[in-house]
Amino acid sequence: MTNPGSVDYWSLEGARVLLSPYDRWGTGIPDDPAQWGPRLFPLIRGIRNAEQDGGRNLREIAAELRVAADLFEADPTHEALGRIPRAETEDHTPRVLREIAEHLEIGKWRSSEDVPLTTGELRLRFPRFSQILPIYWGQDGVAISDEMRDSSVEDGIRMFIEESHPQCPWRLPGVVSECYQALALFHTEDQLDMFFSLEGMDGGSGSADFLDFFPLLARRCIEHLKEAHSPLWTPGRDRTEGDVA
Repeated sequence: MTNPGSVDYWSLEGARVLLSPYDRWGTGIPDDPAQWGPRLFPLIRGIRNAEQDGGRNLREIAAELRVAADLFEADPTHEALGRIPRAETEDHTPRVLREIAEHLEIGKWRSSEDVPLTTGELRLRFPRFSQILPIYWGQDGVAISDEMRDSSVEDGIRMFIEESHPQCPWRLPGVVSECYQALALFHTEDQLDMFFSLEGMDGGSGSADFLDFFPLLARRCIEHLKEAHSPLWTPGRDRTEGDVA
């Protein structure tokens, strides 16, 4: 049994991501698995894909769901349960959460692999863009604030890199990856604009088209890493005296 005192709000964040389709006023998780299974599938597939980049894995989220079920039985008002959706029949919440946890683990969801990509699933592929595009190039972003109203896209990129320094070796490679993933997934300017400026994350690309902006952002990040942080790795640096060459 989970000790309620050992659980805080952020320890259940993976469960919130998965259950986000039901995080709306008056929308509970259906009691029937035949209804919640197809609705949750795109996010399950997206989380499974993110595992390969070091994201949460499905078994971790299943464990969070079971903790949430235990907490609901012990204290439904526990602060850690904030924004954890309830079942449509609220008393059934612990059972439904445990059923979803089991669903993640036994892998029956794999039978839906031909379902098209959804906005929520695609958003999981851009955890860095969801922060930096709205902040630096979005409608209210720093890079197009009043002081930089006449700034170029290059000026905005330069500001982002400067504010990332000296954490660039940990921040910029992932940004480069998301640039090229965006170009691989969205093949026209209209698709890129619809996702990154509207439906996906309310971000922007300054005065440039996304088709030009993403390659430029990636190139400037790579150039900075080469100029200011090279070499990032050298053979043998992490060997100890006991290692065999």
